[in-house]
Amino acid sequence: MSFEVDGLLPRDVVRPTDATEVATVLADLHSQSSAVVPWGGGTRMGVGNSPGRYDTALDLTRLSNNIEHIAGDMTVVCDAGVRIGDLVELLSENNQRLPFAVPRPGLATIGGSVASNAPSLLRPRFGGIRDWIIGLHVVLADGTSTKSGGRVVKNVQGYDLHRLHTGAFGTLGVITSVALKLVPLPERTRTVAMWFDRFGAAADAASEIGQTELVIESARLYSGARSAGAIRELAASRYMDTDQGIDAASHLMLIKVSGSIAALNRQSEDLIGLAGTVPATGYESLDGVTEADLWEYMEESVDNAKLSLRISTKALDGFHLVDRFNRSFDRQHGTVDVSSVIDVGYGSLTLNVDGLDDDASLVFIHEATSQVQELGGSVLIERCPISAKKSVDVFGIDVSAAQIMKNMKHQFDPDQVLNPGRFAFRI
Repeated sequence: MSFEVDGLLPRDVVRPTDATEVATVLADLHSQSSAVVPWGGGTRMGVGNSPGRYDTALDLTRLSNNIEHIAGDMTVVCDAGVRIGDLVELLSENNQRLPFAVPRPGLATIGGSVASNAPSLLRPRFGGIRDWIIGLHVVLADGTSTKSGGRVVKNVQGYDLHRLHTGAFGTLGVITSVALKLVPLPERTRTVAMWFDRFGAAADAASEIGQTELVIESARLYSGARSAGAIRELAASRYMDTDQGIDAASHLMLIKVSGSIAALNRQSEDLIGLAGTVPATGYESLDGVTEADLWEYMEESVDNAKLSLRISTKALDGFHLVDRFNRSFDRQHGTVDVSSVIDVGYGSLTLNVDGLDDDASLVFIHEATSQVQELGGSVLIERCPISAKKSVDVFGIDVSAAQIMKNMKHQFDPDQVLNPGRFAFRI
């Protein structure tokens, strides 16, 4: 790991092994006014404004020795450096799981996922990460150790404080351990894939699914050039055993449901019936390893665009936005490839854009942000050229919150030691 952030490299890298060492290290670095950037698995380090200063990388991956799984209470307390994939495997031994599923779980850490409020595939069922945190241990910039919440669900002391650190990107303190509520593993899951040659038909199907009473674990609609290529790759692979309408399809929807065999049969029949009514160009039902591989393949295929915007809006507005983007940007930008991933029923979507140079990327960001804000939504720039970060705040938070957030930064980190310049309003 190079510990590079937007072209900047640290002078030093420190690797503490427990919370006490983190506190000692931060106290020492604070006395030197050293600018510190905390690191977990590195999967979300591209998100954020460019650092104003960067002296020391604080590698937290060695904070991974302590995992306390209280199966009877359905809770777990673990060090921040524990990798999500390892934690998922351990919990499954007791038929329990995390109520969120983040990208690249083999690399992503629990602390980094909480600090960045990482998006979850399970949001249609369980909401976001912050809804399941019951406690945090956090070390502040000057080395002071703090604790909020506790180890049991009924203990809500400090609730607002640990919600504050979730999604703060390590700018207010360094998370060293996390306590979480858990949920049971589903008895079984099944994914129905359906693909379309028209976005309107795909949007109609997604709208119907978002209003059903199915036990939906995950539901995503992938559209655009990247999706069209992925669909054809899938048709040529072992994932799907059909070629019905594949060549004309550029929109793929995956809906994962859970329950007993009888429940899965009923739910998949309902989904297949919907696919025939809309109509979809084709559909297929998948189980087991093939199901898991399909989701992983699609997530990886849309996760490396040079420009990526995560948009939060009303669920129905998301479909209107994607349709508007496809029409307006095709006319204005010609060869640009805009692909989208809509979280069905949740009100968020991601735009992945290929084919733009740095200047055109900045123009695209301004145009997209303007259209989203017209509908009362917000934009988080997940990835963009470094040059664009000089002109835009990637968090896109309304300016009315600026003074409140600056006051919080001053209270928690008045000397601008932790991730200076990285968060909203460059605090």
